[in-house]
Amino acid sequence: KHKAEQQAAEADARRKAEAEARHKAEQQAAEADARRKAEAEARHKAEQQAAEADARRKLEQETARRAELEARKKSEQEAQRKAEARHQAEEENRRKTEAEQAARQKAEAEARHKAEQAARQKAEAEARHKAEQATQQKAEAEARHKAEQATQQKAEAEARHKAEQAAQQKAEAEARHKAEQAAQQKAEAEARHKAEQAAQQKAEAEARHKAEQEARQKAEAERKAEIQRELKAEQARIAREESDREALNQRLQEEEADHSRQKAAESAAKSWADTYIKPRVQHAWLRPPSAKNGMSCIIQVKTMPGGDVTSVQVIKSSGDAAFDRSAEAAVYKASPLPMPDDPKVAQQLRSFTFTFKPE
Repeated sequence: KHKAEQQAAEADARRKAEAEARHKAEQQAAEADARRKAEAEARHKAEQQAAEADARRKLEQETARRAELEARKKSEQEAQRKAEARHQAEEENRRKTEAEQAARQKAEAEARHKAEQAARQKAEAEARHKAEQATQQKAEAEARHKAEQATQQKAEAEARHKAEQAAQQKAEAEARHKAEQAAQQKAEAEARHKAEQAAQQKAEAEARHKAEQEARQKAEAERKAEIQRELKAEQARIAREESDREALNQRLQEEEADHSRQKAAESAAKSWADTYIKPRVQHAWLRPPSAKNGMSCIIQVKTMPGGDVTSVQVIKSSGDAAFDRSAEAAVYKASPLPMPDDPKVAQQLRSFTFTFKPE
């Protein structure tokens, strides 16, 4: 009986030990499951924090990019406004200069006046075209600015929503704080790995940003160079027009001087013929029987450089053929005719007319 009781006690002890072992195993399994859940929650939290950090970084980059775009847009608008102001001032000065020249040059040829008017119309059309381009560019810039504002508002709303989620997650995380301590080292290692990846991505983004900035600076330099080329071309065109106007003025002055000299030579030739040639012809004239007092005819005479007469022709008859023939004979008889020393006046006497009317 004692042995049976001892065996029963041993069996009961074994059952208790087995029950305790099962309980301990179940407790260990529950603890392991709790650790797994804590690790999973820690990983999830670390991923959320990394995502939030990436979202903040992207938001900061986007904000900086929009600020840079806005600053560049203002700079371009200011440069364009100054260029337009300079162009308008130059255009105004050019119009004033042309108006003053037009007032001084009223006697210029109609063809030059039409050419200058066409040039002014072309310049005004170019100015209108540039003003229309500026208006269009301003409208496009305003549309881009509105789109950027809408994007910024959407990003800010998403950021607020994420911040609220983060606050809620923080409250829940405080309840799980004890379980997260066990997985903290692993989460920190993963966070460091992601931080290194984020740093690498940031360096790559900065490199891309630098390359884009250099490309923008290059484009800006090219645009400024193009504006300078256009400005130089416009200045060269204005200089050419001014040179053409000066050349035309010089040519007109020379033509006017030639005309004046021609008139002076013609007047001097007529005076010479009246003073020296007509008396010589009248002295050589033989009066025909049919001649009457007051008769006259107009004679055209052609001479050689020394004054020798080569041709005589009555171009307006006196009405008496004998009188006309006697006048022609008197011219031939007076040859060589006296010639002036001035070669221009002498050239006018190579072919001239005079009225033969003996007193």
